[in-house]
Amino acid sequence: MPTRHSRHGLTLSPDYRMVVLRDVYCDAAVGSTAAIREANKNVAASTGYEIYIVVSQDLIKVRADVEIWNEAPDDDLSASGWTGPLTFDLDCPTGNLQIGDIFGTAISGIDPPRGPGRYAVALFHRGREQADEAFREILRVMGTDGDDERIADLQRKHSGMEQYLIRIWWQADLPPDEDDEDL
Repeated sequence: MPTRHSRHGLTLSPDYRMVVLRDVYCDAAVGSTAAIREANKNVAASTGYEIYIVVSQDLIKVRADVEIWNEAPDDDLSASGWTGPLTFDLDCPTGNLQIGDIFGTAISGIDPPRGPGRYAVALFHRGREQADEAFREILRVMGTDGDDERIADLQRKHSGMEQYLIRIWWQADLPPDEDDEDL
């Protein structure tokens, strides 16, 4: 029976409209340009080592939650307004994950109990259209009398409206690294 092991959440204003999930020690930028280009078209994409999520706007904070499961969850999230899943494999050499923007607003300590390995990832989202509407409302207020206060009120009111749920479960051991020598 699928059981959730842990849940970790972060509300942030992602720089460059991007949220990234990756192993904390993984610096695998190979393929990132193509993955970011793909994420711009389809909400999210992966290099195999990093998952890039492109949020719909950059004026209102978004919410990203990561859940660690013992196996693939079997519940239907569409009844709660979630769209997805987009599915990916994620190689985690240390098994210690972090999620955040590309400039350091991040949380780590997302440590699946199985440790290093290849993980399955299911990404869901909701509130993107509503966040776009709120974004346009803020743009209409910009440059008007008292805009700073009104913008701040709108940002507080809509904070976390755009949401991402990332569910992760262990899939397999990592294949041997081509650079490793047989001992």
